[in-house]
Order: sequence, then C-alpha cells, then structure tokens
Amino acid sequence: MNCKAREIEPHIVTEIMRCIADISYGEVVVTIHDARIVQVERREKRRFDLIESGKGRLKCKQGQTDFRNPEK
Repeated sequence: MNCKAREIEPHIVTEIMRCIADISYGEVVVTIHDARIVQVERREKRRFDLIESGKGRLKCKQGQTDFRNPEK
C-alpha cells in the first residue's frame, strides 16, 4: 500500500465542499477507485412533521388538515 499523499484536483474539492455546504440533513458520499475520486453523491433527507396514529396510518400534526397536500 502506498502511503504517499495524493493531490486532489481543485475542482473536485470545490464540488465536494459545495455538496456539503448545500445540504441540511443527509450525507455526501465520495466513491474512490484505484486511489482516485470517481464519484460524489449527495443524498438529502427530507422529513415531514407527521405522527403515527397507532393503526399503521399517518396523521397530520395539529393544525394541518392533509399531509398529502400541505396547502390545505
């Protein structure tokens, strides 16, 4: 195994940092093949304020009328 530090191209570092800065909840995955960064993925989590009714169904939180249509 070669322990020599490898330089990462500046545009790749910029892209990774942009992904980190643009995400609130989730993960940034860097894929490396043969000691080279070949892919960067941004997986963002989106969570909604829902509660379980206890019967396998989701209910809206107090004040919401329809969780499928937040406008209502």
